[in-house]
Amino acid sequence: MDSPKRTTQNTWHVSRGIVFASDNQVVYPRLPLSRYLSTPSLVIHEDGPPEPLPGELLDKIEDLQTAASGQDLVLNVSAAVDETAHGPEPTTVTNNVPESDNPDPCKPPFTPLEFRIPDELFQAAKNAAEGTPESFWSYALYRGPEKDGVPGEKPKVHYCKSKLTTERVIQQYFMDEKVLGFDLEWEAEANKLSGIRRNVSLVQIASPSRIGLFHLARFPKADKTEDFVAPSLKKIMEDSEVTKVGVWIKGDGTRLRSHLDIHSRGLFELSHLYKLIKYSISGEHELVDKRLVGMANQASEYFQLPLFKGKDVRTGDWSKELKNEQVVYSASDAYAGVQLYAMMNHHRESLNPTPPLPHHADLNLPIRLADRTILPVTDEEPEQEPIVISSNTGVSGSVAFAKYLSSLGMRYNVKVEEDEDSPAEQEPTITPAPTSSQKPSKQITKHPKVAEAEALAAEQRERPLPGNKGRAPAHSLRAYYLWHENKDLGPEEIAALLRDPPLLITTVVSYIVESIRIEKLSFDKTRARELLNKVPKESLNSWKYRPLAKACEYIG
Repeated sequence: MDSPKRTTQNTWHVSRGIVFASDNQVVYPRLPLSRYLSTPSLVIHEDGPPEPLPGELLDKIEDLQTAASGQDLVLNVSAAVDETAHGPEPTTVTNNVPESDNPDPCKPPFTPLEFRIPDELFQAAKNAAEGTPESFWSYALYRGPEKDGVPGEKPKVHYCKSKLTTERVIQQYFMDEKVLGFDLEWEAEANKLSGIRRNVSLVQIASPSRIGLFHLARFPKADKTEDFVAPSLKKIMEDSEVTKVGVWIKGDGTRLRSHLDIHSRGLFELSHLYKLIKYSISGEHELVDKRLVGMANQASEYFQLPLFKGKDVRTGDWSKELKNEQVVYSASDAYAGVQLYAMMNHHRESLNPTPPLPHHADLNLPIRLADRTILPVTDEEPEQEPIVISSNTGVSGSVAFAKYLSSLGMRYNVKVEEDEDSPAEQEPTITPAPTSSQKPSKQITKHPKVAEAEALAAEQRERPLPGNKGRAPAHSLRAYYLWHENKDLGPEEIAALLRDPPLLITTVVSYIVESIRIEKLSFDKTRARELLNKVPKESLNSWKYRPLAKACEYIG
């Protein structure tokens, strides 16, 4: 079916149902009255028996029938409808956010939660040069309500490294919360056989005032699954009355089920609410689907500040003691979820008419529009985000994050939780940002093309794949992006760039083919056939090479 033709009124199309006008004028469909107008005597309600149409409305319809004579007329029966008690009056979707919720650009966007960014901190971030550490959003910018003139406290981070402290912290601070931000971290190289410590290295939950970091990879004396699962964590995750919010949250739920036997319920996908609001306002209802929108895109729109996208942090080693940058990164991800949910739901409730809140993602139910139209279910594939190769500052990711931490000062409030017989609290120290004159010892200089390929590989591994599928290793993706982004590089040149002495040519080819097969990445057929020329003929029909060989018509 052809896609609906876009008009300024954009009110009706058979493929999408009713679409509300973008302004406050009530618009009615243009109908060929000779086809559509008859003289019905009954109106049928879903919740009751048929009722006779009011006589006044019948008279008006008959008058219109007489005048129609096969012409298309604009039908406006609002006066007649007003005289009846049957059916809602036609309305447009309008954005009724109070004026106080839309402050000037120098003030932070409104959040209904008590923890908010003070005006001066928001303005300082907005005034900072784009791409500099001071310009990014973080949980550490927020403050609770003032008490007796004393400034409010910052959200507190509880860093737990044992099942015992995890249970105590959840019981003490999170059991009464009805909405929690939720996220996971794991090792980039982990596969299904790598064990719990590498596959679910860190669990993060957040309320408006507190953030819990539960470092399963550091739990001592944990061998069996139950050794990693605090009972209260399992209870929260399996309670459908506690809404856990995040991006690609069903994938995180699948990971918990596969490795920890936690069957999560009450999972809420922020992408669904984001699209429902955005396209209800614009009238582009055909764009309301379940394709995922990255946290960075949602956050920059609602927070009016960018998230720090430190590739070195995302792909770091989550099995070891957390570094300062990992604490800030992981805590901010979970905290962004709970703030975004509150802000977007407040925005949804301001719409007139108000669309229903999307269902929990684990129920696999369709999204509903304001007029209760039920949209077709679509796959939860990610929408592509722009790939950022380097920051505007021209420094490496690790140096940029060190500067980012320095810009926060001691604003990030972390309590390292210990068991009862251990020291109770310790404040992590911030590592000073390296100056331009400081250079790490034994620094290995990477070729710029290798560094770029590694950045692209890290971005690819951040994009969720549909279903519970394995991922191509980072080293394979690095080889793929060296090959894909540099038409002048063949397997021989790539082998030399990646190692001294060079890798085997067949190893490089296998890396590239593996990435294409697992990640469903694009390729040039001619160059792919050149790759396969390096593969022994007896291997071409193997499960590893055959899909690509057929796709590029190398074999029949």
